[in-house]
Order: sequence, then structure tokens, then C-alpha cells
Amino acid sequence: MQSQFFIDLILILFYSGILFLLMVYVWRFWMLYLHQRFLNAFNKDSIMLEIKLPRDIFKSPEAMENVIRSMFQGGGVGHVYKRHFLGNLPVYFSLEIASLEGTIHFYIRMHKKFRPLVESNLYAQYPGIEVTLASDDYTKLVHYHHKSKDSGMWGITYGTGESWTPFDPETKQPYKKKDGKDYKMKADFLPIKTYVDYKLDKDPKEEYKIDPLVPLLEFMGQMGKGEFVWYQIIIQDEAGTFNGDKFPETFVNEQTHKRFTLKKLAEERKNQIRKVTKIKKGSIVFDQYGNVKNDMKKVGEIFVPTPLTYAEDQETKIKENELTVEEKDEIESINKKMSKPTGRAVIRLMYVVKNVNGKNSFNGDHVQHILSIMRPFNGGDNSIGIRTICAPYEQPWEDLGGRRTKWRQEEMFEAYVEREGFYPHIPPIKTRKFLESMEDIYFWRFSMRHRKIWRMFYEVFLYPFSHPESNDISVLNTEELATLYHFPGQVASVPTLPRIDSAKAVAPMNIPR
Repeated sequence: MQSQFFIDLILILFYSGILFLLMVYVWRFWMLYLHQRFLNAFNKDSIMLEIKLPRDIFKSPEAMENVIRSMFQGGGVGHVYKRHFLGNLPVYFSLEIASLEGTIHFYIRMHKKFRPLVESNLYAQYPGIEVTLASDDYTKLVHYHHKSKDSGMWGITYGTGESWTPFDPETKQPYKKKDGKDYKMKADFLPIKTYVDYKLDKDPKEEYKIDPLVPLLEFMGQMGKGEFVWYQIIIQDEAGTFNGDKFPETFVNEQTHKRFTLKKLAEERKNQIRKVTKIKKGSIVFDQYGNVKNDMKKVGEIFVPTPLTYAEDQETKIKENELTVEEKDEIESINKKMSKPTGRAVIRLMYVVKNVNGKNSFNGDHVQHILSIMRPFNGGDNSIGIRTICAPYEQPWEDLGGRRTKWRQEEMFEAYVEREGFYPHIPPIKTRKFLESMEDIYFWRFSMRHRKIWRMFYEVFLYPFSHPESNDISVLNTEELATLYHFPGQVASVPTLPRIDSAKAVAPMNIPR
């Protein structure tokens, strides 16, 4: 009788576990379906605006800051029903510059419902421009896949480069990884070198301007027949959407699994600099010289000095005048970064070619240019460096025959064309290196779509509790984004950057008939 009870208990637990796992699978597939349906509809209803520049632009990049602020839209995802039954996700915009065989174009891609908002802000800040609806997506000019013989590409995903070591607030020691090394997190609370550092906010004369975007435009202007350079910054609101209420905060400490917005992460770092210490109730009180503070308590008929203790939990930090110059400078930089609205961003640069008259037009000399194109934005407290590269293999035996690089190239090309960056269905492929190498071999004859479907099922069934997150995201404020994308004046004297004499406008409504 007793043995039958244990058998029944084991069976109940077993079937309960199977039922729970099935419920997890159903929920994962349900959310994947909803999110993909939302993204398909979002991309279908997205439009591309082309901005044609006038001969003279006297506005500093601060004008673009106000345009970018209007793109931080966090609405539409606030309710449980909208998130879990409609699959709504935070919207995003794409700021793009494209060199089409040497001719440079400025684009902004968005959902069509935001067109009036963006157009009005563009005209308000840049009265001389002309905004038109692009006839088609320029990425359709080239189709690249891993078996391509008539096209080629080389690309990079950029991101912030600095990191910091968080400390355990209890032990005051750095968190450690499994190999014993200090655990590091991204230091996105530190600013890159912006247009303010280049003094463009002072609106100097054109001959005195030093615009960090001009080297990129000059590089784009060098393209010839069959050559294309595409520059893309996908942005979305961070503080108002990824705040833990609507969606999980952007940053996660993998040692504690605690999540942070950039603002919270900045506070953590400032507290670490100020050596904020958590004091528990009952701890002994020390004076500024490290001596124990005593309180005279009556014991019998005499007063005896007794160590003074804290009546409740408290926090203490060192005084501002006790900080070093470097610590004060870092806090000042953090405050500067956090003084403006912040957004999540994915930055890409692609060099794409297609054969002309049967000849391969790929120029390997441009690769080094792409590797160093972001250096004008470095030199502050943070930098823009390489996050993902389409040819990550250093040893020849890692990529025999060059097939694995072609897969990485197609992945990056497709991510650019689809404007992917914030909502991956699967984790970064480098997290399962052995599986990646096997897939690169066995899926060679298949399309990227088939491979993604296989990987999605693999991840859901074997890692049902995993929640993929993009590794390509950086959090930048509006000043930094406006530095990375703005409309240059005559300082950008690239012959292949078209400029118009005047903007077109409709006739006033009050003209007498």
C-alpha cells in the first residue's frame, strides 16, 4: 500500500512536470507568433522618407536632437492585453545614409502613422529641406545570400566600447565570473565625443567647422559603379518603455540577474565611486577618524560608556571634497550624459557590391576604412567600437572554404534589410559555437529562413526558459545620436551629395480664387 502511494506520487509529479513544460512551450510559441505578426505588420506599413538638403544649412546638430526626441515613442504597449494578446512591441525608427554608387542620400524609415509628426519636426528645425516619400527601399538594389556569386558585402555592427566592474554592495568586492576574472558590464552612462565637444553648438562659420560625420560622407562619395555603402542607426525610446513596468530594463547583471535602466545603472556607478555603504541595524557607529562612538548608559548607579549602534538600516557615503579629481570628472561626465533623453540604438555600416559586366567590383581597401570610420566619435569618456563583425574568424581552420564567413555576412545583410536589432527570436549564435559550426555545414543548401526556423524550434524545446536579448544594443542620449546622424552644411563639400536650391511647398490655402 505504501509503495503504491509513492508510485502514484511520482507519477503525479511526472505528469505535472510534463503538463507544465507543455504550457511553457505553448506560451513561448504563442509569444513568438504574436511578436512576428506584429513585426510583419509594422514592416509592411513602414515607409521611407528621403530628405533632400539645401545648399546651406546653418543649424547645428542640436536641431536634429529635437527631431530625434519626437521619435522616442513609448505608447501602445502599456496594457497586459496589448502585450500578451496583440503582441505589441515598442516602435522604432531607422536613421539611414546610403551611398548608391557614389550618390549620397539621407533617409528616415518609420511606421506611416508617424509621418506627419516627423515631417513637421523636420521642417520646423530645417526650413530649407525637402522631404519626399522614397519610391522604394534602396536595399532592393542588391540581393546577397551565402551562395551569391554576383554580389559581395562586408559589414560591421558598432557599439559603445567602455565597460566597468560592478561591486557587491555587501562585500565591497567585484563580482567574479566562473574563470575567476572580474565581471564587467557596459558603461553606457559615459558619453562619446559629441558635436558639443567639437563646438558645433556654437554655430561657427563653415570654414571653422569640424564635423565628425564628414569622413563618413567623404568615404561614401568614393564609391563607383556597382558599389554601395549603407549606414543605419535604429533607435527607440529607452527610459519611458524599458523601465521594468512595460518591458524589462535594458541592462542585466548576469551575476545577480538584477536589471537596470541606464539611469539606475548610472546611480549604481556613482554610488560605487562615492563608496556608498549599506549599514545594517545594530551596527556600531564610528566617527570620521574611525573611532567608536560611545553612549553613556546607566548600569546600576554608575554610567558606563557603551558603543553607539544604528537604530535602523542606513546608507553612508564619503564627502564630495574627499573624491579624487578623476572620480569627480567621471561623475560630471555621467551627469552630462544623463541630462538628456536616452534611447536604445543599433548602429551598422555595410559595404555592398554587385558585379558590373560580369566583373567583381569588391574593393578590399575599403575594409580598413570601415574599421576606422567611427574614430572621430571617440576621445571622450566612451567610444564607438566594433560590436559584431561579419568575418569574426581569426584562425584559418575556423573557416575552411570561407563558408562560415558567408553565413555571417548573410545574417548581417538580412538584419540590415529587415531593420532587425531589438527583438531577436533566438540568442546570439556565438553562445552555442559547436551548434553554429554544424549548422554552417549542414544548412549550406538551405535558405536563411529555413535555418532560422530550425534554430527557433531548437531553442524553444531545449531552452524553454531562455529569453533572447540582443547584444548589439547601445544606449545613447539625443546629443550623441544627433552627432552620429545629422544634416551637414557646406563643410561637407562632397560633390556627390546632392543639394537643392529651394524647398518645394504647396500654395497657401488662403489665396483668393
